[in-house]
Amino acid sequence: MRSLPRLWLCADLGLRSIDALLAAVDAACATDAALVWLRAPREIAGAEHLAAARALRSVTTLHGALLLVGDRLDVALAAGADGVHLGEASVSPSEARGMLGSGAVVSRAVHDAAGIASHRDAADALVLAPFLAVPGKGPALGARGFASLRASAPASFVVALGGLATPADVHAAFASGASAVALRRGLDAPALRDAARALP
Repeated sequence: MRSLPRLWLCADLGLRSIDALLAAVDAACATDAALVWLRAPREIAGAEHLAAARALRSVTTLHGALLLVGDRLDVALAAGADGVHLGEASVSPSEARGMLGSGAVVSRAVHDAAGIASHRDAADALVLAPFLAVPGKGPALGARGFASLRASAPASFVVALGGLATPADVHAAFASGASAVALRRGLDAPALRDAARALP
């Protein structure tokens, strides 16, 4: 299992401007060792996406944080990101690694046993979701469901994503076997980041 940060911060261009995103990531990474995952709406222009990725690359480099770009291998390459997060409709982890290089970090979204079985040997991390209820994302796994699926990939780095809104949620994810948590609210919620950092 590759060693990766236990705190993943979702930097979502759909939720705030680039300047606001950079400020939030800078503040969060100044106090927490983290991986930053750049997410963007499908309709965003390529130039804007790349500009955001390059700006985030500067911030993450300053703090020694990792940067993954969601789905866009071209943007990840051009920005000098550490790797890519692949959605269900993306290329395979092996194909992504072939394009990005052997040292790239490649994570893959998974939601069930079939997804885990298909990608656990090729991806550096499996992002398993939704841990808790998220509108439009299907039934929540819950702590029991997450733990059961996580047990099917004991050697994998498994990230819990979805609905983690309180420190208790973060604790529950780690208690269910998560190697890390991905937080969309983490940029604005120091208490969530503190909860991830405090656990052994």
